[in-house]
Amino acid sequence: MSSHYGGQPLDANPFADPQNPFQQSNASAFSLESVGRATPTGGAANIGAYVADHDRRAQELEQKQRELEARERQLQQREAEVEQLKPNWPPFVPILVHRIELIPPEQQKAAKLTYTYWLSLVVALVLNFVVSLLHLFVGGSVGGLISSAVFLAFISIFSFVLWYYPIYTGWRRLHKRGAALLFYMFFIFFSFHIIFCLYMAIGIGAGGSGGLYSTIKLMIEHHWVAGIFGIITSIFWIFQLVGGLVIFRLIWNFKNGNSEISFANAKTEFQGLGALFKLFRATTG
Repeated sequence: MSSHYGGQPLDANPFADPQNPFQQSNASAFSLESVGRATPTGGAANIGAYVADHDRRAQELEQKQRELEARERQLQQREAEVEQLKPNWPPFVPILVHRIELIPPEQQKAAKLTYTYWLSLVVALVLNFVVSLLHLFVGGSVGGLISSAVFLAFISIFSFVLWYYPIYTGWRRLHKRGAALLFYMFFIFFSFHIIFCLYMAIGIGAGGSGGLYSTIKLMIEHHWVAGIFGIITSIFWIFQLVGGLVIFRLIWNFKNGNSEISFANAKTEFQGLGALFKLFRATTG
């Protein structure tokens, strides 16, 4: 017997319902299937963009740091160059720039040798004055003492101005205009210096020299103190003579090996200097 209850037979199997009660008929807001596969706007993509931006900023900072360091080095170099061009000679009253390191390295040895030679000239002039003074005490002439004092005062200055500083400046200005004129200026005045050293080495006492002749005379007359100073002074003058010839030959050979240091170039530079002097007189006259 079959009966119906609510339009459904009583003998119907309740588990025979074809609809799955656990199956959703539509996607709810909480359904995982309702989540789309859109391109992510965060996560790994944002991290990659952040890293790239960080690297870019780091590179910019490094570039700015390098630029600042380069500017600092340039500033330090300029300050060093300005410092090098400040007068430093003579030490007690600096009026000239005299730094051997400003000369090209391959010529610094010759420059140091020439400067040492000039310093030894000053020592020789001082000793020569002492010998003349001692000679005066044992019967020497006043004229000899005055001459030795004049030599000490003027030769030390003129030698620096006329032949040492020109060759120093010529070395500094190698491969620049004016170098040839400075070298030939050295050759001219240094030649006179060698002749002067020969005169002083001979040693005529009345002429203000404490060289060989004056020293021998002092020793013969048994003036031992003055004679010993005379021997030392004579050695210095002989060194000046021989050393001067060596330095002259050294610099002359350097000139011969450098085509820029020629008499023709020196003449051209001298003419240019004369033209500038005439122009200066015309503008100030």
